[in-house]
Amino acid sequence: MTNYVPPLSVIFVWHPADTATIEPIIRHCSSLLSRDINKPFSRSMNLPIFYCTTTGKGVPAQFNILSTKTVIVIFAGENLVANDNWVTYIEKIPASENINIIPIALDVTPFNIKGSLDQKNWIRAYDFESQYLKDYIFISVTHEIYRYSLNDSLKEILVGKDKALNIFLSHAKDGKNGIKLTKALKEFIDNSTMDNFFDATDIAPGYEFSEEIIEHIKESSIIAIHSDSYSSRYWCQREILSAKEYNRPIVAVDSIEEFEDRRFPFASNVPCVYVHLDDKPTEKDLLRILSSTLLETVRFFYSKLLLKQFREAGWIESDAELLSRPPEVSDIDKIFVDIGDSISRKHKSLVYPEPPLYSEELDFLIKLGIQVDTPLTCNVCSLQDKRIGISISDPDEEELIAIGQNKSHLIQVSQDLARHLLIRGATLIYGGDLREDGFTKFIFSEAHTLQARSRSQSIHLKNYIAWPIYKNDSDNVKHWKAKCRPIANMIEIPPPIDVTDLIPNEDMPADNAQNLFVWSRCLTEMRYKMIDNCDIRICAGGRHLGYKGKLPGVLEEILIALEMGKTIFLLGGFGGVTASVCKLIQTREIPKELTVEWQIQNNPVYKEMLDVCLSRDAQYAANYELLVEYLKCADLKNGLSKEDNDKLFNTTFMEEALYLVFKGLNSIWGS
Repeated sequence: MTNYVPPLSVIFVWHPADTATIEPIIRHCSSLLSRDINKPFSRSMNLPIFYCTTTGKGVPAQFNILSTKTVIVIFAGENLVANDNWVTYIEKIPASENINIIPIALDVTPFNIKGSLDQKNWIRAYDFESQYLKDYIFISVTHEIYRYSLNDSLKEILVGKDKALNIFLSHAKDGKNGIKLTKALKEFIDNSTMDNFFDATDIAPGYEFSEEIIEHIKESSIIAIHSDSYSSRYWCQREILSAKEYNRPIVAVDSIEEFEDRRFPFASNVPCVYVHLDDKPTEKDLLRILSSTLLETVRFFYSKLLLKQFREAGWIESDAELLSRPPEVSDIDKIFVDIGDSISRKHKSLVYPEPPLYSEELDFLIKLGIQVDTPLTCNVCSLQDKRIGISISDPDEEELIAIGQNKSHLIQVSQDLARHLLIRGATLIYGGDLREDGFTKFIFSEAHTLQARSRSQSIHLKNYIAWPIYKNDSDNVKHWKAKCRPIANMIEIPPPIDVTDLIPNEDMPADNAQNLFVWSRCLTEMRYKMIDNCDIRICAGGRHLGYKGKLPGVLEEILIALEMGKTIFLLGGFGGVTASVCKLIQTREIPKELTVEWQIQNNPVYKEMLDVCLSRDAQYAANYELLVEYLKCADLKNGLSKEDNDKLFNTTFMEEALYLVFKGLNSIWGS
């Protein structure tokens, strides 16, 4: 068993003055290379992605290289080149065989930068059509990721067609749409800069399925172009079967004109791009196909590396068979072997990439006695009837930028936590308003699916809402509450009696010290009731600023959970209050954000609100000296060793954080 080290991560670097230009490109690339938070049920990969810029003057801190290989994508233009500090910063990026720098020129000025980037082959973004700028940059960057870190057959990183990704175009020779699309793809690749990225292989009509074809397939990503006759053609079936046999990436392109009487079953379980052909495919169509092919190629081989690393770290049994895509019928022969008079089992289990499938899709394997898991479902314990609280909220944007993250990191953590906890039967308990987006929307969808599949009316969500938040519901939130009544309990907590004399009406904006005091008492009341109903609390992120209570919300929930002797998991690598608490516990040094002086200096009206607290009753005020001493002696009771907690306090990699949480839960509740 070794420590977990991610096989690959990607860092995007850019000057803040270019943010308006760069942000849409980075958002597009990130949503494909990482899991799209708006498509949490998709089977996309979750490649670790970080961001390196600033919100104003100065340059970012030099980043830590924590993965086996790292791709650093630098967007450079006039704003960066004209700034000596930024040029120096770029030149100091460490040179290593484990680090690959991909420089992207927004204009011609970056070619004036000398030093480490002088010998690099720049991607010339200014040459790309503005209409398809995001697509071309994505293809360029993803191809470099593939060549640099995922294609084992490349012993050196060179530019040119001889080092391009091989594509095998599988199509029926009598399919009009298939032939049209195949020719268009080849012409597009051969007559543009795309020939640096792809080598399209097509076999002439009248061929026989031979070793030559198999050798092409062994080294290629396959684009299966489905026309009306494709699935019925023997040679097309053979090509798909060979691609599955030799474990190659496959992308289906659906160009059916009228009717396909039966889709070849082994051509499923792969990504599919739909193309409507009236005349000929458009540039947009061809870019979508090629982007999807590169994306699936990177996902496929990254998954192989990731699963191997999980196995080396001891997360997966050593004799498990690893799959780069979810299991299917053709994978049965990876488990069993015919030895003449009997069938022998080669492996105890199959492990495939996150996220997990629902059990109905795996029944055909389970009935054969095959254990099927993802890395985070291996060796799990049941959480049936366990009540698990979640304290997760976004830190300030500036703080996220400083640690190379954005809001999507915490949303992904929230989504994956919710998915795995609900699958195990837990009841999730959290507090806050009900916005129909992000985390709330996802967990409600997941809970609804779980309830339908289990044919149970059990409620697995409890949302605590403080006064006066629940008095100010919009029409949309009221509709949301009504729609979700069968799957969630909305628990409204009235104000404590000690502040009722300060409440003139239900409209109480948090705009003065007395109103803030009322808000703080209401939030504290809600948090005590919510946490009292939890067995465990999982915390990440949390604002240091802009809160309405006597303390930052996540900090107060951590303290109340400690006071009540609850089990606590602290995911400190995602910044915010949780990171400050982890630093205090680990180093016993007091972060400035956990001092009353810093809070007063950075939160308007905070001192006046504390004065109101003291005037009402000293117990209502925030005693920072006491809370610091309390945190220094914190007993998290989470079943993890000090070494594992230290990892949990610091990891910025979502899989490792979740693995450690579930390791602790197994230690507490496992058989």
